Amino acid sequence: MPAAYASADKRAELVTAATTLLHEQGFHRTTLADVADRASVPLGNLYYYFKTKEALAEAVIAAHEQALRERFASWDAAQRDPRARLRQLVRAPLDTSDRVIQFGCPHGSLCQELEKLGKDAPLARAGARLLAVYIDWTDSQFRALGCEKREARALAADLVASVQGTMLLANTLRSPELLAAQLRRVERWLDGAGPSTLPSPARPNRPRSRS
Repeated sequence: MPAAYASADKRAELVTAATTLLHEQGFHRTTLADVADRASVPLGNLYYYFKTKEALAEAVIAAHEQALRERFASWDAAQRDPRARLRQLVRAPLDTSDRVIQFGCPHGSLCQELEKLGKDAPLARAGARLLAVYIDWTDSQFRALGCEKREARALAADLVASVQGTMLLANTLRSPELLAAQLRRVERWLDGAGPSTLPSPARPNRPRSRS
């Protein structure tokens, strides 16, 4: 049996390889052989760590969730202003814009694919848990801005949906210009968001016509 530290390191390498492949190829097109090849691990050895592709996908989602929580915690520590933290969420896709344009959001695209397995499928539930991390954190920021519980939850869903939808459109249309422009639009909405002040970023206030 491999030493404990070696097992942990190799397992992490397999999860990293699977994370990349699931983003680039999707769950259905990715095989355990693909992951073993990307991680330079004999396929037979991979089964020591993961018996099925589903178990490996669960580990990928758990890694995504942990990374998200760590990123959000770092934003909380670095920024005192909740609005500045939310602005970082809006701008985050620009940090990896090339991959977003080519493959979409590594979280949203995976969750969308897993949902097709059926709402009761364990992987679909795991994917929903991942997106809930986004909404829960965003909700907490709107509450810190003074929004009441129901309003904060609605604004959080609006903001996460707007960012995810922007990445989907930019990926589908292969347009970095659209990605940047739409995220700026969402950010302008966010700059004025507060308790009972604005509609969804998808439905911005329009100036009234002069009669």
